[in-house]
Amino acid sequence: MKSVTSSTAHDRRAFLRFLAASPYVTALGGIRAFAQQAPEIADVIGDPKEALNVLDFEEAARRKVLPGHWAYMRSGVDFDATLRANRDGFQHVQLRPRRLHDATKVDMRTELFGTAYNSPIFTCPTGGERSFHSDGELAVARATKARGTMQMLSTATSTGVEDVCTAHGRPVWYQLYAPTAWDACEKIVRRVEAAGCPVIALTVDNTTGRNSETYLRTRPKNLGQCVACHENGQGPTIKERKMYDGINMTGVGAQNPAMTWDFVDQLRKATKLKLFVKGIDTGEDARLAVDHGLDGILVSNHGGRSTETGRSTIEALPEVVHEVGGPHSGVCRRRCSPRNGCV
Repeated sequence: MKSVTSSTAHDRRAFLRFLAASPYVTALGGIRAFAQQAPEIADVIGDPKEALNVLDFEEAARRKVLPGHWAYMRSGVDFDATLRANRDGFQHVQLRPRRLHDATKVDMRTELFGTAYNSPIFTCPTGGERSFHSDGELAVARATKARGTMQMLSTATSTGVEDVCTAHGRPVWYQLYAPTAWDACEKIVRRVEAAGCPVIALTVDNTTGRNSETYLRTRPKNLGQCVACHENGQGPTIKERKMYDGINMTGVGAQNPAMTWDFVDQLRKATKLKLFVKGIDTGEDARLAVDHGLDGILVSNHGGRSTETGRSTIEALPEVVHEVGGPHSGVCRRRCSPRNGCV
């Protein structure tokens, strides 16, 4: 057998990524089933050092994660068009490189609200990370600590915020799903404050549920084994989410479909922490975020897992930046808000 060249290996990985994005391959059981039928083309890394890019971890991860959990992680909503758009959108981004700068002095460090990080890259909030690794959020916390990277923790975490902050070595940022009862929401906020978290990021793009079609089609048909970990076999319930410990959630929804800008104002008044809004992808809503005194915006479409817009975040970013007065936008960056004054 001839040895595989690095070029051929790269082509194989590209082909596998193409297959993984196909709804037809997904419907037939996913790339895992395909790779098992054609192992000669399955180029899977066995060690992190073998990765040529971050997507090389995808198939290696798939082989270690339970099929139902992987189906949930990998899928978007409806026809997965937005999920694919998020990745494809970067194919249309062009770079304008400047030359003759001293490349030995490259410095990617950034500072956010007085805290320095080694890079502007951070880990996004993902619910129930113990579904994918036995140590879950604690493993992510140790990794981000080792790399000097910011970690954002989900309200749907499988580990309490206090333990995650300890493992991270400093307080993490906290993503908030607002419950339908203000009392429950306030108790979560107070716990986050007590843990020392500097930022709360209120998620606003997934308040009405979602149609996770690909997940429902590809997860195992027999969910009997899931009952060993989950009450109803359908997935984690509120009782299994550690951030709801000590809160009476009887009759309370984990997400509030009636949430409006009035709720944002109420939350803004209720905490002195920096308050971000997560899930904004239009200039109009970005303008409202500024008007309501928010400290930041996370341009996000929930990874294509919330609303099937077919529009990538990288395409939405310019109009948001322009509206809030980002670099070269032609808009004054000194916005005034009732709470923060000029920012």
